[in-house]
Amino acid sequence: MYMFLPFLTAFIGLVLVWFEKRLAGLIVLALTVGILLVWFQFHATDHLNISL
Repeated sequence: MYMFLPFLTAFIGLVLVWFEKRLAGLIVLALTVGILLVWFQFHATDHLNISL
């Protein structure tokens, strides 16, 4: 359920960019990348046993 958040923020960011709200769209897309990085760091180290 919590992995729906990056998809939602990416969609909102792309919609903002589509309607030429570039700065807001880039901020939301940067937030998406941050969420994915935090999630992958947690998931890779705890569940997949990958040392990053």
